[in-house]
Amino acid sequence: MFIPTKQAARNSLESFIPKCGSIYAAYRNYDREDTSNSTVSRISPWIRNRTLPEWEVIDAVLKEHSATAASKFIDEVLWRTYWKGWLQLRPSVWEAYQQDLTKLCESYSNHSKYTKAIESRSGIDCFDIWNRELIDNNYLHNHARMWYASIWIHTLKLPWQLGADWFLRNLFDGDPASNTLSWRWVAGLHTQGKSYLAKRDNILKYTGNRFKVEVALANEAIDVDPVDHPSPIILEEFPLIPKGKRLGLLVTLEDLSAIDWLDKKAGSVAQAGYFPLDAYKKHNMAPSVIKFHQDSMINQMDKNMPLFTDQDAAKVLEWIKAESLDGIIIAEPPIGPTQASLKSLVTSLEPAGTICYWARHWWDATLYPYATHGFFRFKKAIPSAISQLKVNLLKSKQQSLGI
Repeated sequence: MFIPTKQAARNSLESFIPKCGSIYAAYRNYDREDTSNSTVSRISPWIRNRTLPEWEVIDAVLKEHSATAASKFIDEVLWRTYWKGWLQLRPSVWEAYQQDLTKLCESYSNHSKYTKAIESRSGIDCFDIWNRELIDNNYLHNHARMWYASIWIHTLKLPWQLGADWFLRNLFDGDPASNTLSWRWVAGLHTQGKSYLAKRDNILKYTGNRFKVEVALANEAIDVDPVDHPSPIILEEFPLIPKGKRLGLLVTLEDLSAIDWLDKKAGSVAQAGYFPLDAYKKHNMAPSVIKFHQDSMINQMDKNMPLFTDQDAAKVLEWIKAESLDGIIIAEPPIGPTQASLKSLVTSLEPAGTICYWARHWWDATLYPYATHGFFRFKKAIPSAISQLKVNLLKSKQQSLGI
């Protein structure tokens, strides 16, 4: 279903663009068994690692639709940026989730209800079918994800942290921010007093009568302890990347588009990839998810570019020495395992005198500061991002023409 190449991503987007306006707005919530005429794009796995970055998606859509006509589709693309920005401004939320998860994984290792849920034996037909789809396809329709998470939390009364972890381990498009915070929202932790409850008639309608839920689903949300969100931090300002230095570009799975934009910005003399393989395996990521992201990197990179893992710090240093580099440049990774792995790598390189320069794409720099509250306040920044996108595209066109 998902081929880890740039061309496959573009083909999927181009085939869906005609539906990005009124069709998507009216039918995006339908999850039918026949996906041959889907009313959702299914491009999220490529957006997740920026094989297909958000700004390219929106630019392509705006060539055929107005921003107003495609507003629902644009909003959905921006939700991922919002979640990433929100968590980037509150790293302690991720840290707390990781601490909870460590304890819960141990206490629930032999829990029968948890085991039945992840083995598709919960006894709730729709839930078990979605679970098999998740495992087999590494993808679920967004509405199915909401129903699944609601049943997990409010009906089965399993910890949301374990559900978020299960999704992250199995989804091609699962990233720490959008996945973790979406589960918190369903549980009623993201927006105080608001949770999401799956309803039998809603499932019946939006699956095209595919599922007639025979068991009773929760009609009340679980009680959750009130959580005070930490105040958003101020994003770190990165020093300018120096001119006249021999710099190497280190590309990660968090932003494969850096091969283009960051290389142009910094003028690197050598490029390499970095994949946190050991961190992924320790987190029990599905082999298919690991392969999808690794293959995505390999297919984006030049054949001469080495691909390092988090066990290759010595090899990274050898590469730096062999290329006579003065330092390395990395696109700022969002909160999550890749960020932690990269920080460990950079620390290990410091004794050898290697300087690391971080860079933030203008898209993130423009939008992250607006992720201070809810999405609807964040939406106010979308016109500014679209305007900046048009300006940058014009500059790029002028530069290519030598104007």
